[in-house]
Amino acid sequence: MLEILAPCGSEEGLDAALNSGADAVYLGMPFFSARRNAVNFTFEQLKSGVKKAHSQGVKVYVALNTLVFDDELTDLKSAVEQIDKADADAVIVQDFGVALTVREMAPRLKLHASTQMTITSAKGAEFVKKMGFSRVVLPRELSLEEIREITSSVDIETEVFVHGALCVSLSGQCFLSALIGGRSGNRGLCAQPCRLNYRCGNRENVLSLKDLSLINELRSLEEAGVTSAKIEGRMKRPEYTAGVIDGCKTALKGGVPDMDLLKTVFSRSGFTKSYFDGTFNNMQGVRLKEDSENIPEALIRLRQLYKDPCKRFVIDIHVSVRKDMPILCTVCCGDFKKEIKGAVPQAAINRSITCDEIEERMSKLGGTVFSAGRITCETDDGLSVCASALNELRREAVSAVSRHIADSLKNVMER
Repeated sequence: MLEILAPCGSEEGLDAALNSGADAVYLGMPFFSARRNAVNFTFEQLKSGVKKAHSQGVKVYVALNTLVFDDELTDLKSAVEQIDKADADAVIVQDFGVALTVREMAPRLKLHASTQMTITSAKGAEFVKKMGFSRVVLPRELSLEEIREITSSVDIETEVFVHGALCVSLSGQCFLSALIGGRSGNRGLCAQPCRLNYRCGNRENVLSLKDLSLINELRSLEEAGVTSAKIEGRMKRPEYTAGVIDGCKTALKGGVPDMDLLKTVFSRSGFTKSYFDGTFNNMQGVRLKEDSENIPEALIRLRQLYKDPCKRFVIDIHVSVRKDMPILCTVCCGDFKKEIKGAVPQAAINRSITCDEIEERMSKLGGTVFSAGRITCETDDGLSVCASALNELRREAVSAVSRHIADSLKNVMER
């Protein structure tokens, strides 16, 4: 199934991505990230963020995708050590020196070849595979046929940008920002000078491109063997992230995404897919007043998408309440099953607790990523169980399943 990979420029962005249902997220720390001007994550925030994501079965990829100078190698090693300790799943890399450092220091971490490596062919994908990379992030400039040629020729995961900004140059090959203002895109500081009004004859804004959107092509990408659908936007607001994730999920289910809403929250004169389909027309675009005039209303709608956790898993719970025996709670989620013992029930003074009351209490899974499946109970007559005891059992059941999900994801990534 096609992975939906979401950008996180901050902790709020991470919450938006998780609550909206992303399958994986990518983020950066304050150093060696191609988006150094995002809020980004401290080491402690990265650790807590990875733990939160893994408890929901969501993978975390960390961007180490700038070029690194010799005098920065000590800091690079420190960064790799921190990422490994945080238990992240993979690093996104442009510099082969960085890749070698990661492989030597943290062989557990998977290597993803950044789009800035400009891997545009099957031969390029085969090369990075031999270098130890498990995934290649393909350039935005490839057509569907070119993507299909790579996925069918090389046994390596592929990641394709499906929504977000387009660079007028090949990713990683533009030096305009560095030459004009001394801010290198390959060092994470692109000032986007291509968005200025360069003119050619009577044409204006000739270097500024519309944003890419392949949301309505996700089924084609999935059929072509693409592993991951990547959303651009670590500098964008959380509402943008949530809206695009929702659009992707809708499209993959065969529904019709609300592209007008996505145009409102951010677009440049609409969207384009001209590289993808090979038409190369009507690609220029700038941020117009009409693109953003309905933003307040759009943001209100989009915030609803991530105000509550995404219900990712169904759990079944059975509670057995027997005289003179600890309460037994059996929780099941997929092939996982665990028994949890609680307190011994007391003799009822006024009335006995009923199965209906127990089942209602155990089904209260709001604020979690779980929805209630079969909630069942058996109980002897004449017994009393306080609400706090049942609440504690339910919390322990949820925690046990969350730990299992995180452990299962870790085992998969280490294979």
